[in-house]
Amino acid sequence: MSSLHAEKNLLPIAASLAAIGIDCGSTVCKGVLVRSGVVALALDRPTGWNPRETSADIVRCLLNEGAFSRAEVTVTATGYGRMRVEDADTCITEITCHARGAEFLRRGVRTVIDIGGQDSKVIEVRDGRVSAFQMNDKCAAGTGRFLEMTAIRLGVTIEELGHLACGEVCPINSMCAVFADSEIVSLLAAGESRQAIAGGVIAAIAARTAAIAAKIALNPPVLLTGGLASLESLALALEARLNVAVETSPLSRFAGAIGAALCNERPM
Repeated sequence: MSSLHAEKNLLPIAASLAAIGIDCGSTVCKGVLVRSGVVALALDRPTGWNPRETSADIVRCLLNEGAFSRAEVTVTATGYGRMRVEDADTCITEITCHARGAEFLRRGVRTVIDIGGQDSKVIEVRDGRVSAFQMNDKCAAGTGRFLEMTAIRLGVTIEELGHLACGEVCPINSMCAVFADSEIVSLLAAGESRQAIAGGVIAAIAARTAAIAAKIALNPPVLLTGGLASLESLALALEARLNVAVETSPLSRFAGAIGAALCNERPM
């Protein structure tokens, strides 16, 4: 799996920018401050039960750490809870923001795979703009929520689950997240190892994502974004399924927030 550095792959944007992007997801709320063409600050917190309060706290922290007043920056919201971000000057759909943010992170990106807490998206991109996209159905299988349920069942964190998936694979046949959880319980009772189950879950997510990707033109470079982008085992499983290199970035999980900030830049 390739690893990119956002600072070396910037779009040719204005020399000075001051903008905040908030990606208020169902599980995690992400925020970035973009200044002078780079992501100066980035932070995320669990969204919790009150997206309004969580997003407001992130905006306050970014303003304080960046030494800006609210009047000096634009705030753009995207994501599942974007309409709950009271500080937002503008709300933009997450598909648009992920495409823009992915182009920022990986110049010339053609395909974005975004696996979030509640849904998965495969986006065809041209020059930072969406040309086509596909999303999963309403089932949580193949999403971060599915992985979170499995991690809890196995008694590990999501990051630890990613490390467990290191070669052994026990197929997970259920296509529904609820039934898959029951299947995992049965596999544990039958003596299957946590490593094999973790590998099976990662493989199942990759398979579901590949099925979505088959509905659009899949062209490299391919960038993995969203909350699961840090899992090397997932990127490798996707590469095997899609037969194409899947890249990521240290800031991949902030792609939506970065795109939101760039959609409404304010020159300083």
